Amino acid sequence: MTFETPQPGLLVVRYQSAAELEPALQGPLIEAIEQRLAEGRVALVFHVGPAISMVDLSVPSFWLDLTSRLAITAMTIVTVSSAVRIAARGFKLAQSVRKQSIAVETHETLEDGLVWARAQLA
Repeated sequence: MTFETPQPGLLVVRYQSAAELEPALQGPLIEAIEQRLAEGRVALVFHVGPAISMVDLSVPSFWLDLTSRLAITAMTIVTVSSAVRIAARGFKLAQSVRKQSIAVETHETLEDGLVWARAQLA
């Protein structure tokens, strides 16, 4: 997993393997999110590589817990995998049921995800 901040508040996170999604490996990313939140609003763009075709249930559960504690503005999951998009839609539904204010979407291209995330920060 790698991540970068192309502009204030926007974090682009790249996952190339399913193992990188493991909640136990997200510590550096969580620290970066917390630092950015201290400065203002945060939108996350998760660019999930084509080698990742499934998401373990622990991953959305981890992010549901985290987003209930951290005021992340928006999250998009960029993927070509139908299974990953379905998991993301389930995550979005769970956020809605929990009445969380985070905006969640899926996109097929990184460009579309970035445009959407930037609009959420505007």
